Amino acid sequence: MVARHVVHEVDGAIPELMGTLEPTPVYHFWGATQPRSADGAQAVEDHYRSLIATGKNRLEFHISRVVTDDRHVVTEGDFHFVYSGAQVDDLPTVPALPVDPSGWYLVAMHCLIVWPISENGLIEGEDVFAGEWPRILRAIDPGELSHMGLPSRSA
Repeated sequence: MVARHVVHEVDGAIPELMGTLEPTPVYHFWGATQPRSADGAQAVEDHYRSLIATGKNRLEFHISRVVTDDRHVVTEGDFHFVYSGAQVDDLPTVPALPVDPSGWYLVAMHCLIVWPISENGLIEGEDVFAGEWPRILRAIDPGELSHMGLPSRSA
């Protein structure tokens, strides 16, 4: 179910993604950002719509560890995103290289996610622990990594 959920997230398929969740999912985000949550189906759907609007749903998750039991899946690894220079400028950290506001950048962030699973086999929510602020890996060419970030950047 977690793999299906992630595929729908990356595709921006909200109805299908929401179909992988219990009716009242609860999301928590801790770590590099201010703690926040999304409680209930509408709040979670709004969260995903926000990700889609910024292209942050179109990502790669380089998983280094998976742990499971009867009611949980835990995934750990690096999320890779494509951020615009303006998005990089909004980060509360000092970039390791000069940032062109009109450029595009491959960024990464180490995260651990706990996925509670209901008795029905649906996801009850996500507990996301960010181990760091997004870090710039490198500048990218306009057409590079076209499967990531805003679809319009490679059009």
